Amino acid sequence: MLPQFMMTKTIVVVDADDIDIRNWDDVLWAISTRFDASRDLVQLENTPIDYLDFASPLPGLGGKIGLDATGKIGAETARPWGKALKMSNEIVTRVDDLWARLGLDAVR
Repeated sequence: MLPQFMMTKTIVVVDADDIDIRNWDDVLWAISTRFDASRDLVQLENTPIDYLDFASPLPGLGGKIGLDATGKIGAETARPWGKALKMSNEIVTRVDDLWARLGLDAVR
């Protein structure tokens, strides 16, 4: 399969339509709002891992973890699934302008 996969210890799965995988803030938001450890956590033991990874309990064998931070559908939850609140571009522009006038634009 993919030999480089043995270097991977953690995988976070997100929805591509609203989460930018290259933006850590987006990924953490998805984990914070869509991940439940009792339902969305996969842990594997004794899988091939880099021999030089000294965190592993055995040379060449270690654990991996997967987090499902996707929106839930059907049997995945008994609750109605909420929608992300987003400000319109107009509101974002108005707030940015207001922050700049108040000298708060450097706070971000």
